Amino acid sequence: MLHLPKIVKRVRPVALSALLAASLFGCRYEEHPHEHSDPPIGNPPKTDVALSTIDTGATLSAIEPGRGVGVFVEYETGGNWKITTACDTEISDLACEFDIIVGTENSEDLLDFEADGLEGGDYLDWEASNAVRMVNDNAFGLDGMRVYTAAGVTLRVDVYLDGRPEPRYIYWVGNGGLHRGAPTNPIDLSPSAP
Repeated sequence: MLHLPKIVKRVRPVALSALLAASLFGCRYEEHPHEHSDPPIGNPPKTDVALSTIDTGATLSAIEPGRGVGVFVEYETGGNWKITTACDTEISDLACEFDIIVGTENSEDLLDFEADGLEGGDYLDWEASNAVRMVNDNAFGLDGMRVYTAAGVTLRVDVYLDGRPEPRYIYWVGNGGLHRGAPTNPIDLSPSAP
């Protein structure tokens, strides 16, 4: 298991009304090995990454933590992003180790970040000048981060679960509908309004 430094917390005042409780719709992670390998560092070429719209101000709501696996992405106006993780521990009796890297194309567009529900032993810090990395073990909580970008900037989201790329567990609302899983890992999410 990868051991990283504790959370680096950057606090920035922001008014976010997005409230997320894991929207799982019966998802279950069936094969759940507890091996961890670091994801590749840096972003793959833009042509290899799917682009999707994320509806500004749309929130996700759902069942209690511990009942399903997911990485839930929300966007509020002004460049305020919320990324939350949930696990199916109540069903599988196993915790989920998430490794998530989010970033922007230009370093000046990624302004700041802060922990949102992370616990001791979880990791959150800059991955590069244009990317933030969060590694957390999640069992029954809603653990995550808030990321602040320039308004309307596309965010690249790269998700690993137990050391493997897992785009099927990314959820967001785009073009008025719930997206359950991404066609590529990473995926670029572009806000419907700044």
